[in-house]
Amino acid sequence: MDRKDFIKLLAAGSSVLAAPNIVTSKTRATPASTVKPYRIKKGDIAAIVSPAGSVVSNTDIDEAVAAVKKLGLVPKLGKNVGSRWNYLGGRDTERLTDLHDAFNDHEVKVIFPIRGGYGSSRLLPMLDFDLIKKNPKAFVGYSDNTSLIVSMNQFSGLVTFYGPNALSDWTPYTEENWRKVLMENAPAGLFNPPSPRRTLDEQPGFVTIKSGKARGQLLGGNLSLLIQTLGTEWEIDTRGKILFFEDVNESAYKIDRMLTHLWLARKLQDAAGFAIGHITKVRQFGESVDVVDVIRDRFEPLGKPCYVGLTTGHISNILTLPVGVEVELDSDKGYLKAVESAVI
Repeated sequence: MDRKDFIKLLAAGSSVLAAPNIVTSKTRATPASTVKPYRIKKGDIAAIVSPAGSVVSNTDIDEAVAAVKKLGLVPKLGKNVGSRWNYLGGRDTERLTDLHDAFNDHEVKVIFPIRGGYGSSRLLPMLDFDLIKKNPKAFVGYSDNTSLIVSMNQFSGLVTFYGPNALSDWTPYTEENWRKVLMENAPAGLFNPPSPRRTLDEQPGFVTIKSGKARGQLLGGNLSLLIQTLGTEWEIDTRGKILFFEDVNESAYKIDRMLTHLWLARKLQDAAGFAIGHITKVRQFGESVDVVDVIRDRFEPLGKPCYVGLTTGHISNILTLPVGVEVELDSDKGYLKAVESAVI
């Protein structure tokens, strides 16, 4: 991004809504070949940024820093972490600057959003995908950060990671899987322990929706955020992909509506297979619908391998899933298996 573009960006960010729209040939890259970040090692510097919602207090920042240190990494806070603009972690330009600075900082090897919430999609028109491609770093987060995880992968080719934010519940399971994916330059292998279950609320385990095997690049994130891309320049491309998703605090009919939206947009028909994570349901209008039945109704007629039970997203024990890496899916055994490393 040159000086003139940056001045335009700052001017746009000074508005009340801070919603610039300056997509240019310099900030938008075409889909590229896969670019893998470097393997994370003990002692590496980890940037903590705030591209989405604001933190509640300094205690949140302290907890995020402590979590990163526990991984054996050296935390480096973005200069605007802790800023606040209503429900956002600062103005768009502040949050964007921290993100770009982290990618531009040669000392930084991994980037953590401090939390999700809302706001990452506001940055998409301003993201410098060329900068990201030239400075590949491991970007790890989940929930609202789906917008960044998917767009970075699609438009810079960077393998990104749907896993814990810095301010997450870092259980031993969560930490072990994070290390397996990001600190070893070998295929991570199985992502899910095969253990059948009967309902969505039983953990761990899986429910087979449609039997079969499939192979393709992994794509996915939070369902609500995947839906948000439809009809935009940042629309998800599911062709030949293994699609995964999860969500939290959504009623059965809203899940149905979002899945139907994907179906109407032919995103489900284009995918090779599906691994569906935990969906926390809330009851509305006295409904007693099982979310698994909603999922079965939409996915079974597609005739493609599909299972429910991928342990990722808004739960305590979560997998770190590499977006853009080749995986195998076996819906009868309820697992994903990485067939290539996510880092170099």
